[in-house]
Amino acid sequence: MRIVEKVLYGIGGLLALILLFIAFCSHNPDIAAKIGERLGKADENVEEAFEAEARVPETGESREVSYAIKTTVTQGEQPAAESPDSDDGEPEEQLNIPNKVAALTGYIPIKSTGTEITQEKADEILETLGKGKTGEGLTFDEEFYPYYDMLNETQKALYRQIYANADDMEKHFSPVSDITANDLKNAFTAVVSDHPELFWVDTAYKYKYTPKGQIADITLVFNITANDIDGSKAKFEDAAKQILDQTYGSYTDYDKEREAHDALIGKVRYDANAPMNQSAYSALVYGRTVCAGYARALQYVLQQLNIPCYYVMGYAGENHAWNIVKLEDGQYYNVDSTWDDTNPNTYDYFNCSDADYAGNHARRDLSIYLPACRGSRYSGLEVNPTPPTTTTPSTPQKPQTTKPSTTTTNTTTTTTTDTGTTIEGTAVSENNTANITVQTVRGSEEGYIGDIYDYYIACFQEMIATDDYNVSFDLIITDKDLWDDIYEAYDEGDVQDGYIERYLVEKHRNSCVMSVTAQEREDGSWLLSHSAEIN
Repeated sequence: MRIVEKVLYGIGGLLALILLFIAFCSHNPDIAAKIGERLGKADENVEEAFEAEARVPETGESREVSYAIKTTVTQGEQPAAESPDSDDGEPEEQLNIPNKVAALTGYIPIKSTGTEITQEKADEILETLGKGKTGEGLTFDEEFYPYYDMLNETQKALYRQIYANADDMEKHFSPVSDITANDLKNAFTAVVSDHPELFWVDTAYKYKYTPKGQIADITLVFNITANDIDGSKAKFEDAAKQILDQTYGSYTDYDKEREAHDALIGKVRYDANAPMNQSAYSALVYGRTVCAGYARALQYVLQQLNIPCYYVMGYAGENHAWNIVKLEDGQYYNVDSTWDDTNPNTYDYFNCSDADYAGNHARRDLSIYLPACRGSRYSGLEVNPTPPTTTTPSTPQKPQTTKPSTTTTNTTTTTTTDTGTTIEGTAVSENNTANITVQTVRGSEEGYIGDIYDYYIACFQEMIATDDYNVSFDLIITDKDLWDDIYEAYDEGDVQDGYIERYLVEKHRNSCVMSVTAQEREDGSWLLSHSAEIN
């Protein structure tokens, strides 16, 4: 009974306090209004926080919080790769970076420096500082400039302004519209990611903002090439042309891509101390750079060849950059020319899918919204160069008794040595793949063929030049060591990937029987006589 009384007394006391509070508020309306306003803001903040957590960001919004995938994908494609969560660290820790390439990184994320100013100072700047070039009327094809398409309309307008002013060498201007720091970050990142030709623009910028977050002015940072921009552009274009010339005579986008890839890594060496190493200029002109320079150089060269190529910002043990390339099958492929530039050079990271890269590459920032790489037609077609050996057999090895298996159209290759030994083997040929590039290389008295890759190119050129079904030609190679390698390539069936399948694709033929006779010459070189029967 006493417990019940205490409960009733407590309830009565609580009701009395509520009535007293109501009476107080009725006599003090200002205080009541302030309390109501605070309660309303608290509810509003809770609601906004919930919405921010629940919704997927629109393209162009802040990327400070990483989301797993892009919610809208085109037909037939998978969402882009997951963005690593730098707070948790787990996706990055799961990456397994091969020791051979672990140090070949060096991408530096965009750096911005903001200074807060008073609203009065901002108004003064906006009245006196011009907008420079606004970029009004500029258009950017989504297929070649994907980062532009990721932005919202406010950021696209700023992107056009930044691009136009950078191209006009105007580094200081006020924004074309009211923007936030996040708008500026996304727009600037998109510009430098889409346009490797703006090599004089550093991946950094400065800005001033009001206490309310309004951006009053923008300052781009130019590197030393801006001091003689005409001379720098001439050097840049000449250096790019040296690589572009290597693609002359190539038949397909794949051919051109591979030739550009090979020419680039043949011209450039990795150097963490290279000047301006975040730019294409460092790779093409200086020939020394880090991953960012490799990626932007390949991007620029392929753009000149009308092949869509994108710059990818990511992580591979350290901050890293590579490319995504779209080929004629309509699919996208990852290409990491930095990691292919080893000794010897390889194709280990050339034309790979996202699944192939999942263990050692992770996209970051706006790059998580680039297309997914699901292509397979142009993956794994390349043969890595044979590492140099210290010993060479004195005579060709005996043919193996086990023949490669066949699955579709069979192509028989026959090699006849100078001693009369005949080697036969079968290999697969499908008329929907391509696996060799073309350039003018032939053996001659003045310049003999020096490696097996050039041998493949020369064979392909000799065969593709005629429509006959019986083809004969001679080539001269440097020495017996190379002949041993060529002999083994026929023995193992590697010539199928080297040039025969590519020939069948281009000529729409079904099979090829190739006979090769080797004869040593007085100067130590070897004459190879080829005879092919085509069906």
